[in-house]
Amino acid sequence: MSGSEIELSIRSQSESFVGAQASVEENEVAPSNAVSLPPVDTGFQAWAYLANADIRVIPGHTLSRTEFSLIIIAHKCTMAGVLAIVGSVSSGLLYLSSIVILLLVNRYPWYKRQVMVFGLAIAVAGLVGAAYSTEPWQLVLTQGVMYSLGGSLLYFPMTTWMFEWFSAKKGLAAGIIFSGTGVGGVIMPFVVERLLNAYGHKTTLLAMAVASVAFTLPCFPYLKPRLPVAQIVGPRSFDTRFTRSGPFWILFVPNSLQGLASLIPPLYIPTFASDLDLSSTSGTLVLSVLYGASAPGYIFMGWLSDRFDLRYSILLSSIGSALAVLLLWGLSEGLPLLVVFACVYGFLASSWPALWTRFSTITSEDPHQASSVWSIFCAGKGIGSVLSAPIASSLPRTWYFTGRSDFAYSVKGYGPLIIFTGLSLLFTSSASLYRSSPIPRRLADFFNTHLLTMLSPQNPAWRAT
Repeated sequence: MSGSEIELSIRSQSESFVGAQASVEENEVAPSNAVSLPPVDTGFQAWAYLANADIRVIPGHTLSRTEFSLIIIAHKCTMAGVLAIVGSVSSGLLYLSSIVILLLVNRYPWYKRQVMVFGLAIAVAGLVGAAYSTEPWQLVLTQGVMYSLGGSLLYFPMTTWMFEWFSAKKGLAAGIIFSGTGVGGVIMPFVVERLLNAYGHKTTLLAMAVASVAFTLPCFPYLKPRLPVAQIVGPRSFDTRFTRSGPFWILFVPNSLQGLASLIPPLYIPTFASDLDLSSTSGTLVLSVLYGASAPGYIFMGWLSDRFDLRYSILLSSIGSALAVLLLWGLSEGLPLLVVFACVYGFLASSWPALWTRFSTITSEDPHQASSVWSIFCAGKGIGSVLSAPIASSLPRTWYFTGRSDFAYSVKGYGPLIIFTGLSLLFTSSASLYRSSPIPRRLADFFNTHLLTMLSPQNPAWRAT
């Protein structure tokens, strides 16, 4: 046999082997690809989910901002007490319930859609009930509990699908969803104020109930999972081993403190504007600017966390917002600098939640429980929001610089409040140490042993009951 014939024989055998190998590979791959899944991070369905999630957030979150005006109109005589109670219950329940809701819907994912519909019904019932409330406790029950709980049941199951549709762009996706709160914060306060002046609190609340349904129902066809529920392994138990790591606690503690401090400026800006002898419209304007600046802030911070080291985002948000409080708010004498403060603070401080998706991927390596870990950081903000009202109310007091200048530090008792807020936000920059300064293992074990063991369903105390 000649050399050329031998070469042709070898080439023919090689091609036959490659063809057979490719055939085997195709047979092996075919079953797993029997159902074609939409692409991740791109495609119409991914962006349609994101757009409709953003639209759904606009009216629901904004009403929690404007409900204080409704309470003032409905119960002027008990305004202060009811305002504090409803505000604390509403914001605290909204965030704290996330951990329970997400653990349940992730364990039983086939019930997510039903939970969302049930949540919408509770939220609407809360608004209708608030419209006909005549006593302060009824407002606490309807607006403080029912509306917030219903919003949580509607909102948090929806966010779990974000982790299916987006991977490399999770931060950007979270930022876009959160930005709906900023968009609504610019538009809705003026709309609600006009409705209140024209029709009163009852008609306004009923109109908001109708708007919630009108905004939500058209979004449902696009708010869906990427993975068929039949392909999701479940029910799954929640692995808490990540709580033994230092990075989790280094991120969790500053995150909770940020939730406490970041809510103080929006809470006191209207009162502060009034103490500067500015009109009530000026206070509403500053709040609208603050919420409006948060919309691009969410998107930018989420994009930044996807593209660069997470520590850059943490330091920019924490140090930037702290300087805004200490310098811009502290040295403000009138509306111009107060508006500048609202722009900077809204962009940097309010956008912090866009980092939670990266927090969850850093602290837990299991992608199946990313949304459950995300809920823990959300609950951390809830802890801070519950504590913010009582702590902040004890801070304004007369001190050495009161009345000595026209700066905010000297206006009545705002000096200690501004200093506490600025230093607290500055401390949140310690979250950037999650790589280099781990918390000692003993401290992490202490929290895990005493806290999580107590809450675990395997706890004998739970079985006894």
